[in-house]
Amino acid sequence: MISFRTRTATVRINLDECVAPDCGFACVKACRLYGRGVLKIEKGKPAMAVTEEEAERIDNECLACEIHCYWYGSGAVSVIVPMEVPP
Repeated sequence: MISFRTRTATVRINLDECVAPDCGFACVKACRLYGRGVLKIEKGKPAMAVTEEEAERIDNECLACEIHCYWYGSGAVSVIVPMEVPP
């Protein structure tokens, strides 16, 4: 499991459910194209390309990794955005 925080969300990649390389590394490609390059390919699976502290600072929270994994992979990526109800 890969898990890291962004400014407002948490990104989780369940490596046990990940079908890479069959998906063409959809989450990594999406992160490079739309995001900040937080993910890389290591030993045939997605991995962190930066530290957790750097990811929290630089990630632009584009959600592309989750969307592309859903479209082309197995849905192993989840972006959890907590929603608070205003008073």
